[in-house]
Amino acid sequence: MDTAHPITQSGKGQNAPFGAVERKIARRYLGAKKSEGGVAVIAWISFICIMLAITAMITIMSIMNGFREKVLELTLGTEGHMYVGLWSADVPPDQIKQLENKLAALPEVDTAIEFSQNAAGFMANGELIPGRVIGVTPENLLTFKIVSDNIQYGSLQGFGQGKGSAHQVIMGSTLAAQMGLTAGDRVRILTARTRANAFGPPTPITKVYTIGAIFQTGLYQADLSSVYMDLEQSQLLFDNGRKKGEVQLRLHDADKVDPMISTIAEAVDLPVHIETWKDRFSQQALALRTEQIAMRFIFVIVVIIATFPVLAAMLMLVKNKGKDIAILRTIGATSGSILRIFFIAGAMIGFLGTIVGLILGVLICLNIDVVQRGIEVFTGPLFPPEVYGITGGIPAKIVWGEVMMVAACGFIISAIATFFPALSASKTDPVDALRYD
Repeated sequence: MDTAHPITQSGKGQNAPFGAVERKIARRYLGAKKSEGGVAVIAWISFICIMLAITAMITIMSIMNGFREKVLELTLGTEGHMYVGLWSADVPPDQIKQLENKLAALPEVDTAIEFSQNAAGFMANGELIPGRVIGVTPENLLTFKIVSDNIQYGSLQGFGQGKGSAHQVIMGSTLAAQMGLTAGDRVRILTARTRANAFGPPTPITKVYTIGAIFQTGLYQADLSSVYMDLEQSQLLFDNGRKKGEVQLRLHDADKVDPMISTIAEAVDLPVHIETWKDRFSQQALALRTEQIAMRFIFVIVVIIATFPVLAAMLMLVKNKGKDIAILRTIGATSGSILRIFFIAGAMIGFLGTIVGLILGVLICLNIDVVQRGIEVFTGPLFPPEVYGITGGIPAKIVWGEVMMVAACGFIISAIATFFPALSASKTDPVDALRYD
């Protein structure tokens, strides 16, 4: 006698677990018409729900990352991402240069410059405005592109040169406008240091400088309050020539400051103190972190909701295919094979919906300016620059790690929703299923 072979033999080939036979049956079930006991329409609805959920979350998270980057840019302005200083009141120049070179050599670091920063007052044309003086060397100022590439008037060629009142500094555009100054004019800088006066109270130490250039970074606080001065001149004016040995770092990614703390500590063999932008702007850092956590939580909820049609489709498919399950079991299919067939059917919906949603989400983010212009035809400007301070349209930053996380979570959650109806199908008793058919 011939021996009947079950449709899911162990081993390799089309009859192996998740083999060609199981995949073909799963595809036929999904594509079957309603008259054949199929759920094709609901399967399509489930696919669209998963696809839209993934597309929406990739787009939203990318836009939120873009806004987060803009917020960081506006919050930090010309500030550094990290600050590293030597524990000494007066640091030898060779030690400072050694520290600067070691930090600049780290792969995560964009720029590392020795600097000083002091509160000051600026006086000219009857105006007295508070601000800050930032000391940098002429060479380092050229590498500080956010300033050196945004000179509106004058030139950096004379920065740090000249003697007495002819010594050149550069000033932010908003500060210069408020004081009625331009390149070539002079400004008196007041310090917190005082000089003893035999005929009265101590008087502040001040000095007149020439404005060599006006810069405009587009960052309101930087343009309103900042004056850049040659580092050596700044140390003479504010610290009587003492060198504090502070280095300002700007990283390729401002979010990488936390792991950089240990990297810097290992790379520098000198006792240093390290401060990050999160230490200086703790409230903003907490708000940005809370926003990230909230977005991930919302994403999980959206995907769970989107999987309900998948769950409904699979429950209906199992109910409608009771006779088919019984026949398959009768001709030798195991309960494991039945589970895999229905699991493949549901997982295909989740997998295809996730892939198409991922592609659409990425395409939208890469062409966000086109999407924005299309929407604005009907709604008008979405984010007016004069209100939000953001130029160049909606910012979108694709973080590929987050994109992959969204895709993986979408598929896993839809697969979990599929598993339980498939498990129910595998437990169907073929005798009971055929008895009442």
